[in-house]
Amino acid sequence: MKYELDLENLIEKYSDMIYHIALRYLTTKDDAEDIVQEVFMRYIANFKSGKFFESEEYEKYWIIRVTTNLCCNEICSAKRRNNLLVKESLYCELDINSENLLYNAVNKLNKRYKEPFILFYVEDLKISEISKILRISEANVKTRLRRAREQVKEYIKRGESSFGRI
Repeated sequence: MKYELDLENLIEKYSDMIYHIALRYLTTKDDAEDIVQEVFMRYIANFKSGKFFESEEYEKYWIIRVTTNLCCNEICSAKRRNNLLVKESLYCELDINSENLLYNAVNKLNKRYKEPFILFYVEDLKISEISKILRISEANVKTRLRRAREQVKEYIKRGESSFGRI
């Protein structure tokens, strides 16, 4: 059976999602657009190598995973900090008023806690979806989210601007 790559449909289907994830990690439109292009280039390379996805769900998880990995690589290589757009409900949950304080706190989280935090609060993914994307158990996702919230709350409570790596 021969599979054909429908790039136009693929771009229409996933480009907005990839762009929004990348923008939340990297904060600049140019960087986010670069990540979108790189994700599609990797998808095409994956397709040309004869690897196909077993389902649409797995394809989406693969794209999200590649996007987050590329963003993290970009952050590490440039040694930059980023800002996140976080849902309004998080402000209430953490009982804070300052958007900048929240952004700074989330930016201080290490990758282990930041990834599930972004996927849950920004991308509105379910615990089960995050578990598949990060290849960790659902219990581990819940633990990481709880710890991330605790660390963000602690940072906000202390109100320090020089919060070290968590």
